[in-house]
Amino acid sequence: MSTSCVQAFELSPGVVVLEINRPDALNALNTEVINELARQVESVKCNDSASVVILRSVGDKAFVAGADIKEMLNYSTDQAFRFSSLGQSVFSALSDLPQVVVAQVQGFALGGGLELALAADFIIASQKAKFGLPEVGLGLIPGFGGTQRLVKRLGFARALEWMTSAERYSAEVAYQLGLLNRVLEHEQLSSGVELLSQTIAAQGPRAVRAAKRAARAAEASHGQLGFEFEAQLFSACFAGDEVREGLSAFVAKRKPEFRSIAR
Repeated sequence: MSTSCVQAFELSPGVVVLEINRPDALNALNTEVINELARQVESVKCNDSASVVILRSVGDKAFVAGADIKEMLNYSTDQAFRFSSLGQSVFSALSDLPQVVVAQVQGFALGGGLELALAADFIIASQKAKFGLPEVGLGLIPGFGGTQRLVKRLGFARALEWMTSAERYSAEVAYQLGLLNRVLEHEQLSSGVELLSQTIAAQGPRAVRAAKRAARAAEASHGQLGFEFEAQLFSACFAGDEVREGLSAFVAKRKPEFRSIAR
């Protein structure tokens, strides 16, 4: 198997796995990971024999703990806009795959990690999983499509609470709010996801793909305008001192002091 930070392989007939392999960094998303994910998504798109894609990661602690803070630390507004636009483009390509995409979340899915899971068609999580959008605590907002997709999943009020409180939510709460399709015992997560994926893959391949297209048509809206606006807002955060304080505090493992920054 490849040592790439993102691997793609066939698990069983009709089922392909996309696996992020950066456990030492809690599978954090940097430019390298996102670009490699783009390459693997494109290869999966051309796999006519696959009906299901399982999106998962290596390690027991985190699905994806977020974007790579150290990489973003000294971004200019232009760099931030390009990073946001790259993530949005790749996550949209993942979302637009003809196959059914199932996110398998075993641990932390925070910030960009939750945004990645939201790009899947549905999410199945371990009872130990945690979800949240902590970006405002860094002086930021979600920049990989999360402001748009979470509103569609939870509705405006719930989504805004998640985005502005920076709180972490248990798998049970996320399930009750409709974010997750299923919550499984931690030890049963992999086998449960594989069983469901194989069940879907056993159905008519053309019908499965057609069902996804029909369902997407039902929820279609002018989402691209929202994505572009989100990228503009994300990059604008880098024009002020708030994001520098938030990112620097994270790297230094201290609490940010936003109120001390001159308005």
